[in-house]
Amino acid sequence: MFMSFPKLILFLLIKIHEETNIIKESNQISNNTPIPNPHDFYSVYNDFIQYYNSTNNSIISNEFYGCFNSMTTCYNCKCNIHNIQSMNILFFPLEEVRKFKNRSKNEVSIIECFEHYERFDIYPSFYCNICRFSYPAYSVSKIINCPKTLIINLNRGRGIEFNVKIIFEEYMDLRNFVINPDSPYYYELKGVISHFGSNDEGGHFIAFCKNSNDCKCISFY
Repeated sequence: MFMSFPKLILFLLIKIHEETNIIKESNQISNNTPIPNPHDFYSVYNDFIQYYNSTNNSIISNEFYGCFNSMTTCYNCKCNIHNIQSMNILFFPLEEVRKFKNRSKNEVSIIECFEHYERFDIYPSFYCNICRFSYPAYSVSKIINCPKTLIINLNRGRGIEFNVKIIFEEYMDLRNFVINPDSPYYYELKGVISHFGSNDEGGHFIAFCKNSNDCKCISFY
C-alpha cells in the first residue's frame, strides 16, 4: 500500500499521540456541561478547551496541535454559528491560492496561502436555526491557537503537473492570522520536505533541514 507523505505524517502524529497520551480513557471526565450556545464564540471556545484539555495530554498534542474556528453566517439574519476544531497540519492548495490571487504566473507566497485560508465560501442554501428557513450563507475559517511547531502542507494537486515557485521567509510572523494574542505566532523555518514527481503515486521525497550546530542546510534523500 502506498501512502503519500502528508498522510504518513498525519498518521504518525495521531498514533504517537495515542501511545503517549497520559490521560487514559478511564480518567477522562464526562462531558456533562451544558451544551454551548453555537452563536456565542466564547461559549463554544470554552467548551472546546475544557473538553480538549480533559482528554489530551501528550508530547504530540502539546507541541503540534492548535485549533481553528469555522464560522458560518446567515445572509438573512446575520447570525453566526461557530464550530471549533483541533488542527495539527495546515493544508494549502497551491493552484487554488494562485487563482485566488489572480496570478498569471506560477508563484505563491506562504502569506498568500494564509490569506486564502481566510477566504469566504458561499453556500447557496443553508438552514438557519434562527430564521427557521434555508437562506444563502457564507463561511470563513480563522486560526484561534497555533501549535508550538507548525506543519504546513503545500498541495500542488492530485495527478497533475504543477511547477510553482514558493516564496517564504526564514522567519514568519502570523499574528494577523491568529485570534488568540497569547498563541504562538512567530516561527523560524527548520525544514522543508520536497516531492519530485508528476503525482503522489511515485517520485522522490527530499528533506532539507537546518543543522542545529551551525544552522546550515543539510539534505536527506
